[in-house]
Formats: sequence, structure tokens, C-alpha cells
Amino acid sequence: MNIEEKTKVRNQGEISLITTIPKTYVKALNIGSGDTLEWILNTETETLELKIAKR
Repeated sequence: MNIEEKTKVRNQGEISLITTIPKTYVKALNIGSGDTLEWILNTETETLELKIAKR
């Protein structure tokens, strides 16, 4: 099963961008305030992986 959501990206300061984590993912992955997202970009395949580290 695939779950697909779209979010908009907006500026935060001059060089960073920010978006939200959709409620569907927050509930499914039990993400909470204080948890950490680790962003892993494979530049060869241009795929992005996110890992969640619980607080």
C-alpha cells in the first residue's frame, strides 16, 4: 500500500525552506515533538530517505 500526500514549501530565512509533516504520517509513524528526522539523499539515484529518531 502506498500513502501519498503533498505539502507546500515556504521560505524560512534567506537560505532555508520549511514544510509540514502531514497528519497521516504523524499518526502512522507516531511522530512527536522532539523527534528527529534524518534526511539521506542518494545523489546517484536522486532518491530521498527519511529516518525518524524518537526522543
